[in-house]
Amino acid sequence: MILALDLSPGALAFLAAVVFIAGVARGFTGFGASATIMALATWMIAPIGLIPICLLLELTASTLLLRGGFGPADKPLAVTLVAAAFLGVPLGLHLTKTMDTEVSSIIALTLVCGLAAMQLARIPLPVGPGRAGAAVVGFAAGIVNGLASIGGLVHALYLMARNLPARNMRGTMIVIILLSGSVTLLWQGLMGVMTAQAALRFAVLLVPFAAGLWLGRHHFTPENERHYRPVSLALLVALAGIGLVRQLL
Repeated sequence: MILALDLSPGALAFLAAVVFIAGVARGFTGFGASATIMALATWMIAPIGLIPICLLLELTASTLLLRGGFGPADKPLAVTLVAAAFLGVPLGLHLTKTMDTEVSSIIALTLVCGLAAMQLARIPLPVGPGRAGAAVVGFAAGIVNGLASIGGLVHALYLMARNLPARNMRGTMIVIILLSGSVTLLWQGLMGVMTAQAALRFAVLLVPFAAGLWLGRHHFTPENERHYRPVSLALLVALAGIGLVRQLL
């Protein structure tokens, strides 16, 4: 099993801890699992190896959270964003496959740090609230999702700019990640990014991720969310910053 995973026991234990933390973040906020994994694990595994694992975990999370999130979600907005992302994902995947591993890691960590910092500072995206603005955001999120599997942060920034209530934003994010993840899964299969090894790693990491997901969902309350969100975003900025320093040095 360990040989098939191509991971040492220590690396596997570390990844299990990372996906547990990512599950807590995802269950609580409705997004952030891939960003957490990319921020913490790119020093050990190249982004091209993490991207399919993140995708499968995100699809699992959205499926499990859909029951409580579908009702409050803005479904037409979610469909517009995902439809535009369909065109952006292959470009991001192509860039990831053709880049040097170290450069790809630096780009992924920079995206995590920058997008999380923008959310923490509540800086809105410079696009309008109409369909054209949503299409631009969706296309950009598709590229980012293909490159670093963190397109959810781009979507979250846009939803914050629209001042959606927390429950509506969380529900819309759950639907977006489910739909966009399905699109990305198609592209990853066609471009050879989704491998048997990635699927095996996902299967092994599913238990700690599901445990974290349940814990985060269990504690989703408006009063807790008010405190947790800035703390989690600040943590992402710090983790991605540390990873960038490690890569650059």
